[in-house]
Amino acid sequence: MSAREVVKAGVAVGAVALCLGFAPSSGRAVIIRVPGEQPTIQEAVNAASTGDTVLVASGTYAGPLNRDVDFGGTNLALVSESGAELTIIDCSSVGRGVLFVSGEDSTSVVDGFTITSGFSDIGGAVYCKGSSPTMRNCRFSGNRTIGVGGAVACTAASPLIADCVFHGNSSELAANGEGGALYCSQGSAPVVRRCLFSGNSSDAGGAVSCRDGSAPALSGCLFLENAGDSGGALACLAASTLTIERCTLAGNMGVGGSGVYVDGTSTLIGEKSIIAFGYKGEAVACSGPGGTALLSCCDVFQNEYGDWVGCISGQNGVDGNIEADPLFCHNANPSERYSLHSDSPCAPESNPDCGVIGALGVGCGPTPVRTTTWGCVKSLYR
Repeated sequence: MSAREVVKAGVAVGAVALCLGFAPSSGRAVIIRVPGEQPTIQEAVNAASTGDTVLVASGTYAGPLNRDVDFGGTNLALVSESGAELTIIDCSSVGRGVLFVSGEDSTSVVDGFTITSGFSDIGGAVYCKGSSPTMRNCRFSGNRTIGVGGAVACTAASPLIADCVFHGNSSELAANGEGGALYCSQGSAPVVRRCLFSGNSSDAGGAVSCRDGSAPALSGCLFLENAGDSGGALACLAASTLTIERCTLAGNMGVGGSGVYVDGTSTLIGEKSIIAFGYKGEAVACSGPGGTALLSCCDVFQNEYGDWVGCISGQNGVDGNIEADPLFCHNANPSERYSLHSDSPCAPESNPDCGVIGALGVGCGPTPVRTTTWGCVKSLYR
């Protein structure tokens, strides 16, 4: 429903109420427009009440009152009018985009923004502490931190993050940086759905790192070409449990686990996921005798230093696990590049007990078969 439709609907409800003899509630949610009614995002948030919507027109928003936007405990919706491509919060490397540090709940929403060039010691673009907001349809790019959480950091927080893109974010404190895109600690339990993590970097967890009894749940996510010394894509530390379901990890790089690193106190639970084509390390690395990785209906294939080795040794061929080329489509459209050929071993027709394995379903026809010669085949290996 567009903003105009929302307003019209509100007028219609008010008219019906008057006809029935009831006065419309003076506390009805309102729409506050930026920059039409308030010149900056923070001023609009300050003017809002619980249930209101701050509607932001397309454009680039910079400066002190357009960064470090603090919801201040008010559960409101901060929504772009034209989507993330056209609505940008530019932090100019001197602060974050948004703060949730006053107990905000899931009705506190950020929807449809690009947050870029954020910089802080924790959470380069967004910091959540003791809160559980909703972030959706956002793009986090080029944010960094000298500590943890290049884009988003959660401390005792459990946000819902859906349909977002994390690209080119980093945690730059060389020895202790964690979570190039997302970091969670102190029992945080973020739910992350259908997000793309690409080109992020950190020492531990190039894309995502969790610790201190945290329990993130990631589903339908793509992790592409992230880099971290311990866990090219993901790191699970300090008595945490990381769950991935129907995720695809491809082309990530890490000496201690090109895909995932699990320390000696933590657990990885992987279901219906692909870990493939990783560089410099094995697919999953566990430190110490206590680190545990339990995989089911997963395809682990062609990671540089081993697939079903180390702490996942012996799981291939058990509980639906396989080791086979997933046959990605490699379409020109990046959003479809890691969908599956119809004859992929990860397609539901090939593996009916598991269904679709990986973040994306079938996106192209069967693998083409072309006539060739033995000389052409040999040339591929020269």
